[in-house]
Amino acid sequence: MRGKNVLRVVSMALAVLFLAGGAFAAPKTIRLSHVTAKDSPWDKGAHKFAELVAKNTSGRIEVKVFPQSQLANGSQKAELEMLQSGVIDMTWDSPIILALFLDKRFDVFNLPWLYPSMEVANRVADGPMGALAMKWLEEKGIVGLGIGVNGFRELTNSKHPITTPDDMKGIKFRVAGSKLYLETFKLLGANAVTMSFGEVFTSLQQGVIDGQENPTAIIDSSKLYEVQKYLTMWHYSFDPLVLCINKKLFDSLSPADQKAIRAAAKDAVAYERTVSAEEEKRLPEELKKKGMQVNNLSPAQIVAFREKVQPVYTMVQEAIGADNMKLMLAEVAKAEKALAAPAKGGKKPASKKK
Repeated sequence: MRGKNVLRVVSMALAVLFLAGGAFAAPKTIRLSHVTAKDSPWDKGAHKFAELVAKNTSGRIEVKVFPQSQLANGSQKAELEMLQSGVIDMTWDSPIILALFLDKRFDVFNLPWLYPSMEVANRVADGPMGALAMKWLEEKGIVGLGIGVNGFRELTNSKHPITTPDDMKGIKFRVAGSKLYLETFKLLGANAVTMSFGEVFTSLQQGVIDGQENPTAIIDSSKLYEVQKYLTMWHYSFDPLVLCINKKLFDSLSPADQKAIRAAAKDAVAYERTVSAEEEKRLPEELKKKGMQVNNLSPAQIVAFREKVQPVYTMVQEAIGADNMKLMLAEVAKAEKALAAPAKGGKKPASKKK
C-alpha cells in the first residue's frame, strides 16, 4: 500500500513538472524581414506589430524584426523566395516587388498618377482591390495580413532641378525593376536602369547612376540626401505596403493565435499608415534642411508628365488583366467620390442671404 502511495506522489510530481515546463516554454519566434533601414515607417510598423503580437498572445509568440533584408543579404527577390519557402516567416512587401517576382497582376497598384491622394489609395486598399490582392497572395503560398503605406514615390537626382519631361533627358535613374517603371521613365526620356535597393546608395555615391525614385521616408531613412541634391515632389506613383506571412506557418497556428496575429496586424497597419502620412508631410522640409533643393510641381506641370506616360496603361493591361484594370479605375473613382462627399448626417452650410 505504501508503495502505491509513493508511486502516486511521484506521478503527481512528474505531472506538475510537465505542466510547469509547458507554462515556461520558450515563446515561438517569428522572423519579420523588410528592406528599409531601422526607424523607417516599415521598421516602426514592424516593431509595433511585434509589440502587439506579444501582448495579444501573452508572450507565446515573439516577433523579431530584421531591417535592410539582412536575412537575404539585401536582396528583395531572395527575401520573397525565402518567405514562400518558409525560411523567412514574414515580410513587408511592396506591390512593386510582388509584381516583379511573384505575380504581374500586382502592377495594377503601381500605375503612374493613379491615386489623387493617400486617403484614396488607402480606401482602395481596404476595398475589393485589397481583397483581390490577398487572394493572389494565397495562390502563391502567402497570407496577406493588411495593407499599409510606403507612400508616394518622388524623384531625386544629382544633376539639376526637374520641372518638365525634357529635364529628364540624359539622366540615369535607378527605378523599380518592373517593365511598368522602366517604360514610364523611357517615355519621359530618361535613361532607366534597375538594381537592388541595397546597392542604390553606393551606386549614387560612385556616380554609377545619377538619380532614383522612392518615397521621402525612404530617401530620409536611407540618407540619400547625402548623395543627392535635387528632390522633385511629383507624386507619380503610390506605393502600398503588404504585411505578409508564410501560409504554412499561419495555417499551423491555433485559431486563437491566428486571431491574435490578425488583430495585431490590423492595428499595426493603421499605426504604420499614420506614421507614413505624418512623415510625408514633414519630410520635404526636413530634407531641405539637410541640403536638398525641393521642387514642388504644380498641377499644370504634372499634367505634362502624366500625358506622356498614358501609353503605359495600355502596355501593361494584358499582364494585369482588363477586368482588374477596370475594377481598379472604378474603385479609385468611387473612393475619390466618397471622400469628396459631405459626412453622412452632416449639414450643408447655410447659404448666405444676399
